Amino acid sequence: MNTSTTRGGRRQQAEDRRAQLLDTALDVFAAKGLDGATVKDLSDAAGVAQGLLYHYFRSKEELLEAVLEQHYFLPELRRIAAPDRDRPAAQVLLELALGFARVLDEHRRVVQLMLREAPSNATAAERIERGRREGVRVLADYLASRVTAGELRPHDCEMSARLVFYAVFAAHLSNTPPEPFLPATIEIVLHGLVV
Repeated sequence: MNTSTTRGGRRQQAEDRRAQLLDTALDVFAAKGLDGATVKDLSDAAGVAQGLLYHYFRSKEELLEAVLEQHYFLPELRRIAAPDRDRPAAQVLLELALGFARVLDEHRRVVQLMLREAPSNATAAERIERGRREGVRVLADYLASRVTAGELRPHDCEMSARLVFYAVFAAHLSNTPPEPFLPATIEIVLHGLVV
C-alpha cells in the first residue's frame, strides 16, 4: 500500500470530520449559545466522543471562533454590495436589498449565532461590525458615484446606505417577507434622493 495515499486519505478524513464538527456546532451554538451548549451537547450532536472534539479544538470558545470563520458570509456581501457604478440606482438598490435579504436567509443560523453571542463575545461582535462597516462603505461609495453622475441629489450617502442595510436587516429579524416590503422601501428611499 502506498503510504502517501494512506496519509492523503487520513488527511481528507480528518478534514471531513472537522467540517462535520463545525456544521453540527453551528446548529448547537445557534440553538443554545456558547454558554448554554455543553461539550456533551456538541459531541452528541456530531455523534463523536467528547475526546475527539478536543482533538480538533482546545475549547468551546476555539470551536465557536472556527464556526464563525468557516460560515462567515462577508465575501458574499462584498460581491452584492459592489455594484457597477454605471447602472441606475433604482436597479442597483433593489438588487442589493433583495440579495442581502437572500444572504441573510441562507445564513440564518450564523446570523442567529452572531446576534446571540455579540454582546459577550468579541469575535462575534467584530464579525457583525466588520460586515456592517464594509457594506455601508461600499454602498455609500456607489451612491456618491450616482450623485456625481447627476442621477441622485447631494446627500449623506453613508446615512442612505445605512438606511438600506438596516431596512433589510429589520425585515430579516421580524420575518417580514422581502416582497413587497423591500421594493416599497427602496422606492421610498429613491423618492427622496432622485434629482
